[in-house]
Amino acid sequence: MEKIRNMALVSPHGAGKTSLADAMLHVVGKVGRRGSVDDGSSVFDYQEDEIARKQTISASLAWVEQAGVKINIIDTPGVDDFRGDVYASLPVVEGVLFLVKADGGLEVASEGLWRLIREHRKPAIIVLNRMNKEHANFAEAVSGMQARLEGTAVPVQLPVGQGEDFRGVVDLIRQKAYVFEDGQRVETDIPGDLAAAAAEAREQLLNAAAETDDELVEKFLDEGTLSEEEIIRGLVSGVAACTVYPIFLTAADSEIGVAALLQAVVDLMPAASTVRQVQGTRPGGDEAVTLEASPEGAKVAFAFKRQYEAQGGDVTWLRIFSGRISSGETLTNSASGTTERIGQLSVATGKQREKVDTATAGDIVVAAKLKATATSSTLYDPSAAIVLPGIVFPVPTSSEAIFPATAGDEDKMSTGLAKLRDEDPTFQIRHEADLHQTLLIGQGEMHIAYIIEKLKRMFGVGVERRRPRIAFRETIKGTAEAQGRHKKQTGGRGQFGDVWLRIEPQPRGEGFEFVDGIVGGVVPGKFIPAVEKGVRETLAQGVVAGYQMVDIKVTIYDGSYHSVDSSENSFKVAARLAIQKAVPEARPIILEPIMLVTITVPQTYMGDVMGDISTRRGQIQGSGSDGPYQVVRAHIPEAELYQYATVLRSMTQGTGTYTLEFSHYAEVPGDVQKRLVDEYQKSRTEGSD
Repeated sequence: MEKIRNMALVSPHGAGKTSLADAMLHVVGKVGRRGSVDDGSSVFDYQEDEIARKQTISASLAWVEQAGVKINIIDTPGVDDFRGDVYASLPVVEGVLFLVKADGGLEVASEGLWRLIREHRKPAIIVLNRMNKEHANFAEAVSGMQARLEGTAVPVQLPVGQGEDFRGVVDLIRQKAYVFEDGQRVETDIPGDLAAAAAEAREQLLNAAAETDDELVEKFLDEGTLSEEEIIRGLVSGVAACTVYPIFLTAADSEIGVAALLQAVVDLMPAASTVRQVQGTRPGGDEAVTLEASPEGAKVAFAFKRQYEAQGGDVTWLRIFSGRISSGETLTNSASGTTERIGQLSVATGKQREKVDTATAGDIVVAAKLKATATSSTLYDPSAAIVLPGIVFPVPTSSEAIFPATAGDEDKMSTGLAKLRDEDPTFQIRHEADLHQTLLIGQGEMHIAYIIEKLKRMFGVGVERRRPRIAFRETIKGTAEAQGRHKKQTGGRGQFGDVWLRIEPQPRGEGFEFVDGIVGGVVPGKFIPAVEKGVRETLAQGVVAGYQMVDIKVTIYDGSYHSVDSSENSFKVAARLAIQKAVPEARPIILEPIMLVTITVPQTYMGDVMGDISTRRGQIQGSGSDGPYQVVRAHIPEAELYQYATVLRSMTQGTGTYTLEFSHYAEVPGDVQKRLVDEYQKSRTEGSD
């Protein structure tokens, strides 16, 4: 465990995570040719969709060896819609390589990811990548990070040249320069024109290292310097405590700085052995459990990703927290309580698999064909029954109604979506029978489009998408009475039913109430249930716009019957006729679902967000601060939130997030009601034609 480092590469799209990961493999000789995202040869972006889009959609895993230490590298997606794998990866790694573009500095979208890293309390090294790009600016990028990121971000290196002239780095710990000549790293003295800047930057580094340890502070104050070993010791403490974030410089496509970065991971980042205990709960309950984690201890592994591979079938990514796990042995699955036989274990380098018989605590492996182990499941042996905390994924908020393009493909669509959700728990499927629609709820427009494309490619199911129907409701504000009389003579036994109904509004949320007010048996009791059934069916179908009618009290108070021709069906029809007459006279209104939307954005965008809420007929319910972010709570009609995820991200440069939950129903404005009624009447006319 001491010889394992588990790292996730995290940044917004475009900072060069995958290029850096490919460069790491090449620098250590793991691959003969450096992979490239641009030409589709990347070891990490190997899926068909990723090659076509030239962007990471799904996390990929590989490992390298540096100075006798195994470094497991998880390359995570940077596009907002696919960030579920960032959430899945953070709980299973000890550290993060957080990339920032040297030619753009800290992006607004970076701040949300940084916040996530801080929430998970993950040590991080900041990698200022793309130092060889035209507009690279070291000083600007560093000052931006120091101003906007929580914690002490401190350079450990200075650039020798930048932009197209970037050719090496000054190591502030060892006080040497390393420049690249003909692809080879050459150690030299610090160039004279950088001596003053290096001295100033080293002073900042010494301060950051010393502040992590009282003994180092005392020595630094007394002697004004620290040894190389003391600087590293101080940085190790600060990194582990998530108070110090060293900044390293790289140019992934020329590999400058990559070897030094790998060594920094070995020297500064926590080893897998720092996880000395795992905490969870007892299976089937809330009782807290703490387990000592060691290679000799009880077997415990956590499944943090499922993946379907065309050639290898289903594979599950496992982080082993304790014990040694071997192919073929049986462990208990926390989710189902059943046993799971461990399939062939492998270590991954992109899509390549190297079989291993046994894997030890601290390592990350893939297991083939686990039948019942879903994402977030814990696998354990009976001597150590523990359920580790599940992954908290971002809540999906973007909805589309989907229908199979070919009639009869409903079952194939459901089966395919269930399979895709095994891989990707960040989307949901909701069947709304009353609205005759199936909702696909994802992280955004791009995410939904990708799921639909994958459904077609993998399962042959074409899908049509439409704007979701909203669960409007109808009700009344007044009281009315009406007669429903159904009389039909067909030559044999006729049909006769006659009722008088009174309808009244109920308080919001009270639902439907039916009252039998018949006196003297003018309508026999045996027909009353049929009347109620007719009323319920009519209200369920709606009267003015085709939406369910709620919060209404209906009383039958008069009527008549025929001793021969009356029947249950006749009275059911009569009830429907009475309701259809009474509702238009009772001041009918349409209600719409109002959502409580909680929006979190940087202060800079508050004005834009508040203005946008107003255009959506929203009402601000309150606001407050959460660190550097502002949190706005507003009531917004569900009908006004279609594709809001895309709009909010665009408005806030990817930094805005939101959650929503149902709040209440409220009356729609008059113009909206007129539109809904007109659409309903038009559809009925077209249907009758």
